Amino acid sequence: MTGGRLRWAALFGSIALATGCAHGLADGADPQRATDIRSTTAQVRVWARTITLTTADGGGWASIADARPGDAVWLDRGTGDEPTGNENLGGTTVSAPDTAATTQFYRYDRNRLRACGKAGDRPEVRCTRWIAAGDAPPDQRMRAVERLLDRYQHDTGLWERDGSIWQSANALTTLIGYMRRTGDRQYLDYLDETYRHGEIARTGLPRTTGYNDDELWWALAWIDAYDLTGEYRYLTAARTIVDGLEDQRASFCDGGLAWARTGVDPQTRPWEQVNSITNALYLTASARLATRVGKPDLARYRDRATDTWDWFTSRAGRALLDPSGAVNDHLDRYGDTCVLVDEHTRWTYGQGQLIAGLVALYRVSGNTQLLAPADAIAAAATRADSVFLRDGVLIEPNAANCPGPECADAETYKGVFVRGYRELLDTGLSRVATADFLTRQADSLRATGDEYGFRWQGEPQPDDRPDFATQAAALDALDASAGKPPA
Repeated sequence: MTGGRLRWAALFGSIALATGCAHGLADGADPQRATDIRSTTAQVRVWARTITLTTADGGGWASIADARPGDAVWLDRGTGDEPTGNENLGGTTVSAPDTAATTQFYRYDRNRLRACGKAGDRPEVRCTRWIAAGDAPPDQRMRAVERLLDRYQHDTGLWERDGSIWQSANALTTLIGYMRRTGDRQYLDYLDETYRHGEIARTGLPRTTGYNDDELWWALAWIDAYDLTGEYRYLTAARTIVDGLEDQRASFCDGGLAWARTGVDPQTRPWEQVNSITNALYLTASARLATRVGKPDLARYRDRATDTWDWFTSRAGRALLDPSGAVNDHLDRYGDTCVLVDEHTRWTYGQGQLIAGLVALYRVSGNTQLLAPADAIAAAATRADSVFLRDGVLIEPNAANCPGPECADAETYKGVFVRGYRELLDTGLSRVATADFLTRQADSLRATGDEYGFRWQGEPQPDDRPDFATQAAALDALDASAGKPPA
């Protein structure tokens, strides 16, 4: 039992895990007889109840804190794939007026242990990961992953309070990136669980929002899922999304891909806008598909990607590429043409995603000249006087509402940038991208209980409340700084 089945409808979270020695204790022993416990940290919560697995040499016990009468806690003992049949070991229920409870001690018995618990008035169960004797304490990235997954909603297959769905696609991409770079596959079930929600099996999407860029983020997530697992259902989902956007080219903007579908009005007049992020995503997804499909379809996807880059360089999209190397945000429709209204509206994710698209097109075409504009974008975004940096650390200069409840989309942006920058660095051919830049981003992060907020520099402030999107972006920074993934 791994991944999604280890975590049941988790909301927020924090726990403590301890390891050490307790010689000679048998099943059912009093945990207070354990000695020489060495504390580390790992976290899991269910409805604000804190579930703790404490381990000592040869076994461990479970406890629940911040609890109410009727809440329950127990140990599972198993192989890590399926329980041995000794589930619900030491099951304990909180009694009034207590707010905590602890099970008895149980040995590993050559297997693994995990702590599980639930609120008395809720059906959801939440468990820690399986722990075996000798397991190393979770490192910074694993703890960040677990905080990210605390906010995954098993009933929707999305992360909490993600009305737009695209940030959940990015969080899934972040989780896949962690598994790819670390080799840790214990969270694979989240891919399968997400795929089984909504309309994904048919359309590739949990639901339709009307925005073409929302859909393309999911295409990239499914391509990454295919790369990690080799399961063709994920590749099919990505192809379904990308193939469904061929009719979304804007006639008034030289064939650039529209921001949203004609006839859909999520806000003001989105189909009258053509933006850099939608076209950068389409470039990336098409180029990546070209290297993953059979020869009959390779040319079709490669040509779509090439045509999209041509739109950026020789058609209306030229206005989005500033001579400084920076990428502008969008073009608006005026009559039968499109115009760059505000050249100073720029976001980190627009820079990072176009870098990623150029790297993907380089990989399918073998044309190293495509890395020159990628380098130019990276240089503009990271040079000393860049508007995207403060003291060498990424900021979002146009995010006037961040941090705060109105911040929303921008919470994800810096994560997208460091992913694209890492892909450029991984080519081994960039004259601009450096590991030192990524290390500086990761080293600047400051957490509260392994949760990261919007700001990447300085100590956490009261207004900088972490959520799943800020957590995923920070985990992207940690992953990007950790080095090239295994081949």
